[in-house]
Amino acid sequence: MKKNSYDYLMGKSKKEITELLEQDFNYYPADFWFYILSKSWPGRIKVLLLYFKEEKVCEIKIKTTYGKINP
Repeated sequence: MKKNSYDYLMGKSKKEITELLEQDFNYYPADFWFYILSKSWPGRIKVLLLYFKEEKVCEIKIKTTYGKINP
């Protein structure tokens, strides 16, 4: 998936994000949230990373990683 498919999330509040994508396992007061987009057999995961500034999404990244998710 391309980052552009998530550009509509820019500037959205945490409340709007939870309505669109649900809370999942994110700590509400945190300035960084993640959503797992896909998992593969060898443990590779693709995640959507959302960074907040003043309670609004200010940056969006898509990252592929193995194991722990590091912002």
